[in-house]
Amino acid sequence: MLPLTLFDRAMSFKQITIIGTGLIGGSFALAAREAGFSGRIIGCDRRAVLDRALAMGVIDDAIEDPAASVQGSDLILLATPVGAIIDLIERIGPIAAPDALITDVGSTKREILDRAYSVFGDQVSRRFLAGHPMAGKEHSGIEHAEAAMLRNKAWFVVPRVPQDLEQGKNKDFLDLLQQAGLRIVVVSAERHDRICGWISHLPQMVSTAMAGVLLDEFGGDPELHNLGSRGLFETTRTAASPYSMWRDVALTNTVNLERALSALEQRLAHIRENLRSPALREAFEYANRFAAPRTEPAASVLVLPGWQNSGPQHWQTIWEQAEPAFRRVQQKEWNTPRLADWIEGISTEVARAQEPIVFAAHSLGCIALAHWAKGAPPELLTKIKGALLAAPADAERPGLAEEIKNFAPVPRGRLPFPSIVVASSDDPYLSMERGREFAHQWGSRFEDIGAAGHISAGLGDWPEGKRLLRNLIEGS
Repeated sequence: MLPLTLFDRAMSFKQITIIGTGLIGGSFALAAREAGFSGRIIGCDRRAVLDRALAMGVIDDAIEDPAASVQGSDLILLATPVGAIIDLIERIGPIAAPDALITDVGSTKREILDRAYSVFGDQVSRRFLAGHPMAGKEHSGIEHAEAAMLRNKAWFVVPRVPQDLEQGKNKDFLDLLQQAGLRIVVVSAERHDRICGWISHLPQMVSTAMAGVLLDEFGGDPELHNLGSRGLFETTRTAASPYSMWRDVALTNTVNLERALSALEQRLAHIRENLRSPALREAFEYANRFAAPRTEPAASVLVLPGWQNSGPQHWQTIWEQAEPAFRRVQQKEWNTPRLADWIEGISTEVARAQEPIVFAAHSLGCIALAHWAKGAPPELLTKIKGALLAAPADAERPGLAEEIKNFAPVPRGRLPFPSIVVASSDDPYLSMERGREFAHQWGSRFEDIGAAGHISAGLGDWPEGKRLLRNLIEGS
């Protein structure tokens, strides 16, 4: 018998309804399955779409009526255009199970959150969690859905303050997203709409305008596609996006989009007016500064969480959200971990990552890494440049939880790469004495950061940890 996955055993979700079973909704269903969700997935859409989703194995059941589709579901994903999401909150909010979590994928958030508050009132933080995956394709439709489209992409989470993301179904949903390989980015509605206005909505309008200008100038000349450069195709690729996807975005994010378009118009006018002047060079050099940070990172950073994974307020998650070069090591089981599975998970990610690799490990993840290093093949070990080992959990401590006893005994012997052990004076899972002992046995540099608990959530982006990680990356 196969071991139960995290979602079989500990997740509160038994049935998911996806209203809008198209590109995003279908990709979410496939990603949830790939991550281990084994409950029922109900799709709600037009009959032709549902028939296709059933044939593809994306959903288990198909219901055209939204009100009927949410019955018995404890997670409801609204994956429709923004206007429909606002309407659906009003329609299904009052009839969904009181303990069901409703979430969405809308490209704007302010008006969606306002409608959720009008429906749920003081219960909104428990009933609704706003979201938005930064993923997609130029072509919509269930036939283009795939789990890989969401992997390693950012999923904006837009809580209504105050909203606890570390408890209950909110946490379960974020765990599901992370298990599916998504990066959680927590932002306010205002910041989300401003950012997306510039990095998502503006590029779409530019693509639409560029394609329109080309049609004005050349008509339907088929040779244009054969003669065009890569830049032309990249700029106009999303011009194939349907108006139905973008109408509500323009209506609900008008101010931000107008501001972005006006700024672009000014830039274009400046370039047009200076085609024969030194100011054109200055414009190019200024623009080069935006592209500069996208150079190759000095190292691939593998984020290795401990028991029960790291939530959205944990420094590991915050680092991962901010840095594209950071990738989380995904484990089959976070709550009842098996050492052999965790070692396999580390090997998989090391083999996949580009060298040099530096680990940012925490708690039980540090112990798993020490076990892995003891038996890893040389071709993988040579890829490792170093490891930050924050609050390694003492797997030999009396009274240890049954779920993690199989990580004992803690490996002894020098690690085959540079490392830094970071310990806190009031850590309930690692005494300062044991921290120093581990550091000595592993050949690690030891850092005492005073009273910081288990060095987990509550430290923000943990600047001191970033400095230590930078030391390992730079070899200093």
